[in-house]
This record gives sequence, structure tokens and C-alpha cells, in this order.
Amino acid sequence: MADMVMTAGVRKKLQALVGSPIAWDCPLREYTSFHIGGPAAALITVQDLEELQSLLQFFIADHIKWHIIGRGTNLLVSDAGFDGVILLLGKEFTTFSRISAGENGGHIVQAGAGCSLTRLVNWSLEQRLSGLEFLTGIPGSIGGAVVMNAGAWGRDLSDVLVAVTFITSAGQVCTVPRAQLAFGYRIWHDLHDYELSIAAAGAEKVVINVSLQLQEADPAQMRTLCQAYRDKRQMTQPKGGPNAGSFFKNPPGDAAGRLIEASGLKGLTIGGAMVSVAHANFLVNIGGATAADVLELMETVQLRVREDSGILLEPEVHFL
Repeated sequence: MADMVMTAGVRKKLQALVGSPIAWDCPLREYTSFHIGGPAAALITVQDLEELQSLLQFFIADHIKWHIIGRGTNLLVSDAGFDGVILLLGKEFTTFSRISAGENGGHIVQAGAGCSLTRLVNWSLEQRLSGLEFLTGIPGSIGGAVVMNAGAWGRDLSDVLVAVTFITSAGQVCTVPRAQLAFGYRIWHDLHDYELSIAAAGAEKVVINVSLQLQEADPAQMRTLCQAYRDKRQMTQPKGGPNAGSFFKNPPGDAAGRLIEASGLKGLTIGGAMVSVAHANFLVNIGGATAADVLELMETVQLRVREDSGILLEPEVHFL
């Protein structure tokens, strides 16, 4: 599939736009926590905003499909791969810093979209800045966390967001305050009431950094809370086998894992994919699983749970 897209001419033009080597016909299984996925026509690590702007404009002009991924911790890639360009955010997008004082004695922190949640949480502990403890143990990047409104223990990233800066597919950089962003449970719905014609027209957007409001706190109490969250995760989540974290969203007032377990589906296996025996809301690659295996297992779980409870479970995992 990948060879059909990238002609020699297109490859030459693409390489001229970026400073780092491009991985051609690149298997994506190594870029997802599921360890599943066929090849992308090209994979590019974008080092700075100028490169990103140039690439997005080139994709529009040459009608090239593209998709950006973070650390691939909430992603299932097709066995056929992706007949376009996959973008990863490089060094310039992985920094973070305290930039100003916020309201009520708080502090505004800015973090690049490529920054890992683990690094950001650890740094906030060192800086005695509270507000991100609930992200302890959640893998992935800050950009991905915004797109899916990542959260746990009754908190979401949108709770501490001040603003999001993104770039549109036409290369336009925009910073939007939290009040003009619409979030829901595990989803960023989109912009609303924001007067930007290209955004209103539904242009694709890439998060490049976020501003967060955190509060000064006792570091000992912060560490205790982080450790408590870490212990809870270790007690309930699978310790082996590649997976994408919680596979289904929790329905209102209930838990997907409880519903799946109540349907007797723990340990159900299709091909190399299995419903975890440790936590039923985890679908695990027990060896050689394909995307087709995972999708069939997903549909089987949805069907059985709907038959037993009347509830249709909605995937939390994104599909490429």
C-alpha cells in the first residue's frame, strides 16, 4: 500500500522539508503500545514549528494524507497500515516551563504537545505544583491527553487547562482559551463560539502546546497521593501483554470492566487478542495479534454486553 503513494519525486520534496531522516514504508507496530499495525508510507519526526507548517502546507498542495500520533498508547492501527505520512512531534514540542502567576495564587505552566505525561507529572512534583497527580501512571503525551481529555479518579485534563495552542492544516497557529473549548468524557468535541473561519470550516488541527493552571502544595502530600494512584493501578491493571489501556469508555453510572466481567468474558480469546483476566476493560495482545483480531474481539464484547445489559459499549481507543 505504502509504495503506491510515495513516488520518487514526492519523497525528494518531503525530505527537503525536514532536517531528520524520513522512515519510508515504516511498520507502525513499533509506534503503538498494542504492537499492532501495518506500514505507513512515511514516518517523519518533526523537530520544530517551522517544519510542521511547511509539511502541512505541502500535504494540502499535493493532496497527501497525513496523521499525527503521540506515543500510540490509545491507538489501534489497521493491519493494512496507512497510505500517507505519519507525524511524530520532536524536540521543540517536548519542553515545559512555568511561565507566569495564575489566579488564586496558582501558576501557569506551558507544556509542549510531545511532552510525556510521566515527565510532566514528575516535574510538577519537583516544582511543588499540584493539579496533575491524577495523571500518575497514564502513558502518552500531553497532546494526546488533550485530544481524548485524559483523566482518572474523577478528574480530567480539561479541569486544569487554561488554553490550547494548535496549528491548522493550513499552517495557521491559534491559541484558544479554555472557555472556548468544548470537552466531554474522554473527548475534545472541538472549538465552539470561536471566530476563526478555517477552524469553523472543520480544518484539521494539531495541538502544539497547552497552558495549565497548577497550585503550590506540600510535596510530601503530593508524592503520597501519586503513590496511592500508582498502587491502585498496579493492583488492578494487566502487568503483561501489549495493550492500549482502557479499551471502552465507562457508561454513565457504571464501569465497562464490570459489565464485561458480568457477561463472563474475562479470558475470551480471538486469535492473538484476549480480554484480560486481570481487568476486563483491557484487550491484550497475547502474541501475534492483528488489528482484525482486536476488532473482532471488540465487536464480540459489545454484542454480548448489549445482550446482557442493554448497554452498547463505546470504544475509548482511537482507530487508524
